[in-house]
Amino acid sequence: MRIIAVLLNLLLLGFFISWFIEDGVPEEPVVFCFMLVGLLSPIINLIVIFSNSGNNYISLFLKRKALEEKMKIEQISQKQK
Repeated sequence: MRIIAVLLNLLLLGFFISWFIEDGVPEEPVVFCFMLVGLLSPIINLIVIFSNSGNNYISLFLKRKALEEKMKIEQISQKQK
C-alpha cells in the first residue's frame, strides 16, 4: 500500500510540474494557489510517508536533532546548578 501511495504522489507531482513547465506561472491568483497546493501536497505526503517508516534518513535525522536539543538542555541545566 505504501508503494502505491508513493507512486501516486510522484505521478501527481509530475503532473503539476509538467503543467507548470508548459503553461508557466499562472497569472490568476486562484490558479496560482491551486498549483502551489498541488505542488506542495505530494512533497509533504512523501516526507510523511518516509518519516513514519522507522529507520530511514529523515526519521534518523529528526531523532538525532531531538537528542542534540535534549543534550543542550541538560548541559544548560547543569551549568545553572
